[in-house]
Amino acid sequence: MHRQTISEQRQEEIVKAQFLSTKDGACDQANASLRFRELLEAAPDAIVEVDQNGRILLMNAATESLFGYTREELMGKSIEMLVPHGSRDSHAALRTGYWENPISRPMGTGRTLLALRKNGTQFPVEISLSPVHSEEGVCVAAIIRDVTERKRIEEEIRNLEERFSRELTAKNTELERRNREVERADQLKSDFLASMSHELRTPLHTIIGFSELLAEEIQGSLNDKQRRFVGHIRRDSQHLLELINDILDLSRIESGKVELRPEIFPASEALKEVVDSFRPAALGKSIQIDELVPEEHLLLADRVRFKEVLFNLMSNALKFTPSGGRLSAAICGSDQPDFCCFTVADNGVGIPADQHEAIFDKFYQIGSTTKGVREGTGLGLAITKHIVEMHGGRIWVHSEPGKGSRFSFTMPRGER
Repeated sequence: MHRQTISEQRQEEIVKAQFLSTKDGACDQANASLRFRELLEAAPDAIVEVDQNGRILLMNAATESLFGYTREELMGKSIEMLVPHGSRDSHAALRTGYWENPISRPMGTGRTLLALRKNGTQFPVEISLSPVHSEEGVCVAAIIRDVTERKRIEEEIRNLEERFSRELTAKNTELERRNREVERADQLKSDFLASMSHELRTPLHTIIGFSELLAEEIQGSLNDKQRRFVGHIRRDSQHLLELINDILDLSRIESGKVELRPEIFPASEALKEVVDSFRPAALGKSIQIDELVPEEHLLLADRVRFKEVLFNLMSNALKFTPSGGRLSAAICGSDQPDFCCFTVADNGVGIPADQHEAIFDKFYQIGSTTKGVREGTGLGLAITKHIVEMHGGRIWVHSEPGKGSRFSFTMPRGER
């Protein structure tokens, strides 16, 4: 046996190392191929690889499950066998066109197509396409997703939207019809109240006039009982006339027949005029009236209507404040720069919290006066609210039973 030379031993080691390296590379490649196959088989969507002639070269288990074919039935067959018969020619043309410019096309960017199962049923699919370059040439990998459930949900949503749209249109039409009926009824009511108010005021003026003549005893003296009866006639007739006038005023406001005549005027001047008109009545009940005007403010409002608002609030305050009480009419700060705020406060009987909104309703009376009886028409605050809102302002109340009330409202400012 001859002994190996050093060079021969070295050459043998090199060959052995190359063999081991090739073996390791082959193992790594085999492992990668196995891993790729495992990933391919685990994919939830069908994956198919086809060549330029449309022959199926590769597929996964999801393809078998989705289309109902075995792997043996599809391998090497034309991809058109998965397309409905009526679309196969156009699909072949699309496939040919794709090879002229084979680029990646993500899922959802193409059209929703129909696919064909082995049992003949058709179903909607979305397909993504990707060119694959290999030693054998260029193939294309297609990922096919069944979108039947998504299409069903989309159709249900579309049907619901259409149904809701029809129902909404019908509801809006019905609402418009009812609104027209309400507007017409409201107009008829306002016209009726206005007409009746005019008709009733004429005889009432006659009754009031003759009762005043009787009270003056020009045509002869009255005994105490007759004088008392005449007093009842005058008082109740005046109350009824006030009610009719308020109804007529409110009807005109609600029907839009009242036009404001805005002008710029000092707020303090109008407030003082109203307060001074109540001082004699307040003096009779030993009630003090405070007039609080920290600085001059100009208003842009209907002066007569502004004074009417103050008059109604002052009248209520005086009515519900006991003898020896206190009232105040004030100009105060406002969180709205374009509006001025006013308050009329008293320490009278107060209003429960659950009535703070209702008191501005028509014919709603707050409660018994300090005399224990209800007075007024129940329209003053409703008229007041309308007038304030016609000016773009608002009105609200803070009150507690036994602690008095403070009514606040806003009116637009004016500039010289």
